[in-house]
Amino acid sequence: MTDANFDKFIEETIYPELEPLEKKRQEKVNIFWIITVCIIVLDIILIVLIQSIFSLFFIGIISLIGIGFLRSGLFKSYDAEFSAHAIGNITKFIDKNLTYNRNAYISPNEYKASRLFLTSYDGYTGRDLVLGKLDKTEVKFSYLYTYYEEETEDSDGNKTTHRYTIFDGLFFIADFNKRFSGEVYLFPHGFRFFSPRKGTKKIPLENPNFNDIFDVYGSDPVVSMYAISTSLMDRLLNFKQKTGSKINMSLIDSTLYLAISGYKPFKVPIFDTVYNKEIYYGYLRQLKFASGIVDELNLNTRIWSK
Repeated sequence: MTDANFDKFIEETIYPELEPLEKKRQEKVNIFWIITVCIIVLDIILIVLIQSIFSLFFIGIISLIGIGFLRSGLFKSYDAEFSAHAIGNITKFIDKNLTYNRNAYISPNEYKASRLFLTSYDGYTGRDLVLGKLDKTEVKFSYLYTYYEEETEDSDGNKTTHRYTIFDGLFFIADFNKRFSGEVYLFPHGFRFFSPRKGTKKIPLENPNFNDIFDVYGSDPVVSMYAISTSLMDRLLNFKQKTGSKINMSLIDSTLYLAISGYKPFKVPIFDTVYNKEIYYGYLRQLKFASGIVDELNLNTRIWSK
């Protein structure tokens, strides 16, 4: 895949489909700025009339919230159309067997099935689901964000709610292509959210460098060492070194679950023209990173044939 190929794809596939959207985008941007300027002018008039420092703070906060809702409402349909044409087409460009859905994500049942994060969540959201088959391997991945909340109360009885992130990043599911009894877990060394899963114990592997980076827990030492092979250890270490991200992994019922922190959802630029190629190169890099996990972990090589 060369830059010339992707440039040609942008010009021949993405640009023609997005051309009608560019006019809509410009109209919405104009409306956004007109209303925003009106809000600012109204704010200035109110502050001059009221002449209070508290009014400056209060009016400013209300205005920022209002502008945020205005931006979200105005560009909601544009975001959906742009994503479908731009990111959807680039997903197909990478592999025709992949499909993309802006508003879908890994389900809570799949998240729970991974048993990677046992902390109960108060919030669960995501976007940008990609699923399909890469060569011989069924894959599914999306951006995911989960969190829990805690309420504190000060000496005056004032309550404050704090939000804590459980996971924020790329959640990847693939067919591991081998049936084995038991479960295997891999966490960053000293992972603070980890609590030993029932029936598992820590299993040191033969690679001391690997043991310095990851903790492996499994229900059966033989199965765990068989699943986390020398080759897979090397690939996980290389992947960790290359991305620098925090990696959690589980192998359950022939399915590989991988949670990689730091991956962000696709951002749709609304103040930038659709004819900026850098936008699409950014999407391409993100999608190749996620889909490339299959090659990084060598999942298409059927050394673990069922």
